[in-house]
Amino acid sequence: MTSDFALPEEMSDRIERVMAHLREKTSAECVLLADITGRLVAAQGRLETDPTLVAALAAGDLAATAELNRLIGEEQPSGAFLHEGEKHNIYLYNVGGTFILVVIFSSDTLVGLVRLFAGRAATELHELTEGFEQMLVSTQDGPGADFGAALASALEEEFGGL
Repeated sequence: MTSDFALPEEMSDRIERVMAHLREKTSAECVLLADITGRLVAAQGRLETDPTLVAALAAGDLAATAELNRLIGEEQPSGAFLHEGEKHNIYLYNVGGTFILVVIFSSDTLVGLVRLFAGRAATELHELTEGFEQMLVSTQDGPGADFGAALASALEEEFGGL
């Protein structure tokens, strides 16, 4: 399942394959990829709720956690966060500062297994998304700044004075 996010078809197919492999290896119920603003890029598996809502909330959670890390002096937070629940866990992985990998899995699944395969998937996805980011920058009309740098600047402006 892919959203209306405009990715080249070949890139979208490769992303879907990476996510399907991650889901298979971890027995995850659902794997999502969203951009840093929370727009759903791709989804594998099923959720009882709207995956676009989960993607948006995951982006907000990641942004808040990154800001908390910055406030306590962590310049480069790990980029991976685990939320443990009674029945389900959610593992968020920051992919290159521009995308978020969300893995929803049973609390019976070994967390180490999810971390291992999510890390591998994030590395593959980062390589794919770097190409997409370069393509976006090269096709902008004006003198465009890197999306990640622009986002970091906006977050610093918004939260920097706290």
